Amino acid sequence: MMRLSRSLRKYRWLVFTGWLLALVPAVYLALTQSGNLTGGGFEVAGSQSLLVHDQLEELYHDQGSSSLALVAAPRPDASYTDINDAVALLRRTAAEVPGVSEVPNPTERPPQPDRPYVLSLRLDSRNTSDVAKQLRTKVGVKGDQAGQTADGRVRLYVIGQGALSAAAAQNTKHDIAAAERWNLPVILIVLLAVFGSLAAAAIPLALGVCTVVVTMGLVYLLSAYTTMSVFVTSTVSMFGIALAVDYSLFILMRFREELRSGREPKEAVDAAMATSGLAVVLSGMTVVASLTGIYVINTPALKSMATGAILAVAVAMLTSTTLTPAALATFGRSAAKRSAFLHWSRGPEGGQSRFWNRWIGWVMRRPWVSALGASLVLLVMAAPASSMVLGNSLLRQFDSAHEIRAGVGAAAEALGPGALGPIRVLITFPDGGAASPEHGQTIAAVRQRMTQAPNIVTVAPPQFAEDNGSAMLSAVLSVDPEDMRARETVGWMRAQLPKVPDRGTARVDVGGPTALIKDFDDQVSKTEPLVLAIVALIAFVMLLVSVHSVFLALKGVLMTLLSVAAAYGSLVMVFQWGWLKDLGFAQISSIDSTVPPLVLAMTFGLSMDYEIFLLTRIRERFLHSGNTRDAVAYGVSTSARTITSAALIMIAVFVGFAFAGMPLVAEIGVACAVAIAVDATVVRLVLVPALMAMFAQWNWWLPPWLSRILPSVDFDRPLPAVDLADVVVIPDDISALTAPNADLRMVLKSAAKLKHLAPDAICVTDPLAFTGCGRSGKERQAAQPQGSDAERGRDPGQIPHQVNIDDERASVAAVAADRKNGSNGHTNGASGAKKRVGSLTSRNGIAKAIVGSDRPVHPVTLWRGRLSVAIEALENESEVDRPVYERRCPVETTHVQLPTGDRLLVPTGAETLRLKGYLIMCRNSRRDYADFADMVETLEPETAAVVLAGMDRYYCCQSPRRQWIATQLVRRLADPDPCDFNDEQGSEADARSDWEEIRQRCLSVAVAMLEEAR
Repeated sequence: MMRLSRSLRKYRWLVFTGWLLALVPAVYLALTQSGNLTGGGFEVAGSQSLLVHDQLEELYHDQGSSSLALVAAPRPDASYTDINDAVALLRRTAAEVPGVSEVPNPTERPPQPDRPYVLSLRLDSRNTSDVAKQLRTKVGVKGDQAGQTADGRVRLYVIGQGALSAAAAQNTKHDIAAAERWNLPVILIVLLAVFGSLAAAAIPLALGVCTVVVTMGLVYLLSAYTTMSVFVTSTVSMFGIALAVDYSLFILMRFREELRSGREPKEAVDAAMATSGLAVVLSGMTVVASLTGIYVINTPALKSMATGAILAVAVAMLTSTTLTPAALATFGRSAAKRSAFLHWSRGPEGGQSRFWNRWIGWVMRRPWVSALGASLVLLVMAAPASSMVLGNSLLRQFDSAHEIRAGVGAAAEALGPGALGPIRVLITFPDGGAASPEHGQTIAAVRQRMTQAPNIVTVAPPQFAEDNGSAMLSAVLSVDPEDMRARETVGWMRAQLPKVPDRGTARVDVGGPTALIKDFDDQVSKTEPLVLAIVALIAFVMLLVSVHSVFLALKGVLMTLLSVAAAYGSLVMVFQWGWLKDLGFAQISSIDSTVPPLVLAMTFGLSMDYEIFLLTRIRERFLHSGNTRDAVAYGVSTSARTITSAALIMIAVFVGFAFAGMPLVAEIGVACAVAIAVDATVVRLVLVPALMAMFAQWNWWLPPWLSRILPSVDFDRPLPAVDLADVVVIPDDISALTAPNADLRMVLKSAAKLKHLAPDAICVTDPLAFTGCGRSGKERQAAQPQGSDAERGRDPGQIPHQVNIDDERASVAAVAADRKNGSNGHTNGASGAKKRVGSLTSRNGIAKAIVGSDRPVHPVTLWRGRLSVAIEALENESEVDRPVYERRCPVETTHVQLPTGDRLLVPTGAETLRLKGYLIMCRNSRRDYADFADMVETLEPETAAVVLAGMDRYYCCQSPRRQWIATQLVRRLADPDPCDFNDEQGSEADARSDWEEIRQRCLSVAVAMLEEAR
């Protein structure tokens, strides 16, 4: 990812150009892609219903399901003339459309003013959707409103499968527009609250729009070669904008965190891509792999929706990992600025939050109580799922007042409720001759048995295929073809008709619209356990590769299953039980059978998004500290705000579609919104830390044989590589050698200060950190320092590097120095350096190698403990008459990579600068201003301003009148007035010159902070 990030930054204008070239044609294709989409696609390969459908299309042209019909429905005040004129108008309209002709029906009664009239049509073309669009336009259908005659006394409708597809495509386009009118403003508000910057908020939003448009263009290209459902557009829009915004949000949040920790913008982009960028790639791959489980069901509608979602995820992953770094390399500074008026929290943006620290601490101290409580909540939410009833109906995707449902209702009134969807029984004779007398007895016996089926009104005489190889019997139902009782009738016929005596070698297949719906539902129910197994296995493998832990991967799968179950339960409560019908969610008798498998795959994929992001953050910390509890607390507290913000955005997107979409889309939206809300709160913030606290080191268990075969995934951000000669060590017993009135806190602090003054020098406060750096089996000796800086002719203001490394590269860093700060220099300058060198020499003597390892090691942990002690002493020891500020979050630290392979923990550059700003406020000494000026010398004032402008998120004023520390720091830096700098000290020319330079540097930072605030 590092190499990719550098290339994208370097060639960012090529990246912008490439995506622009892809976006321009995609806009045109996206606007026209609905023409190739279908409302069907629910056929099951190899099923009886599909076989009958294909035979009807091929050998029974007048009986095929691709026909359309025109309906004239008179109002109560209509006359004979009105209905006859309306029927004549429909016949002329049908004649005007090429390839359309009327199907004569001798049994049809003449038009009557008290009942609707149905005009059946025959189509030469199979593209019934295009024909239906033309007919709808000609009869005056607009949106969900029916057409009508000039006097308005007769309503005109177009019905049939093609009309359903055309109406569904139009509805979907309208629903997407309505959802995006809700989604885009809500997403923008959330992003502004999160980033506090319009530039930063614009990047994820622009990527979301780009993802949706490009994916829609790809859908158009695919729809020209394969069946694509009209619902694919809603899936693309939901997934595209939600995931693109989420993925870019993760990268952008990490970029700002790295930037505020003192990294340069280019380094911050690379670090963000090496961590969050890699997590985005793994997350996207997991979502794509999870969605492939849908292909097991093998129905065109579900496969097309899965394909659309996969395309949306892939494009979102590409835009996030290519456009985001390119945009940050161009607009990084603008994206890092945070307006005081555009954010809802003054807490640390990328650091640990006090609230989440306390929360995670409470959960991990009571892991059993937390885990059992959270599990109980999820089980209660999941319990209603046991009452779920599945069904499938494209017609019921429309509101009861929609013109397509009104037209079907009018046709049912004219012909009977089951006339529009008769049960078709196909009797196939292998030897042909279906019309022969010997096969006539078989056909008659089958017809007689069909009349005995429940809910059957009549069975029409047989019709024979063009090749005389089969016969078809049509049975009219007494109930709606989509009613559950109609499905029972199909099941009865499939069980009883093959048992007809003297059937011989004839094959009996039951089809028709009802049979097609039943076959689809049965296929979903039969294959969903297999889909669950495949999706769970894929998620387990991806998590195993990401975090290298069997337990964490298994836990992630089980937690996601609970989220899926809770989502299923919410579907029953909202739609079947009608708990939210007052909000516009209609109560229905069954959940669409396409929803459970889609929600299963989508929820698994989306949950892995947060799981990978959180666990990789925890693992990153664990690799640094080796402490599970610390890693969990750090990972959850630092990522909670990001996860919560991303979840809010995704929930807003799904809720927008739930309110604006058709029932199928609304069900998906509600289920996914509940799953994400549960996953981002109960699961990630309670169950994950509780279970990890219970299992402690078992969290990281991985069999050795599995560790050898798993690919290595490094989520660590790039660490500075340093040589041991660039390490400055300050002994922690220096207090014994300093004057009684020396400032011990500044001695402890000088490590962090020296780190910032010389970025190539890594400073620690404990020489034991490097005792024993050497190779196994040998004892190394490092020659002792030869005098002070002054004795060696070195400028005492320069920072010394390590001295004397033996010929085997074993070394001990044993030099300490501080920068001269005016006259108050008891611990500074050459004399101070000499004392400290002597202290180290007398204390450690000769450094010894640690025997028993093939790799150089050092006890860094000894120093880690002293860092917190030093910082606490630095902050807590202040005069009572000075303003007191409370630290709101732990000290930020980072690691550097040593040539020994070890990682050394040091305060970040930004933390060093903030600590010095804190000292200026609390102590206000000349030395603090001088140290601050030295630090700023290596930085641009704008960089220092970005860091210090966020002081309020790290320190809180404890005075009765709450004051922000950043505002007070600006005032103090604009006009430095140290309490220990008198006229006598400032009378010397050199002192005046030095102090004026210090004042100018402090003033430049104050001005930059004011500009940053604007």
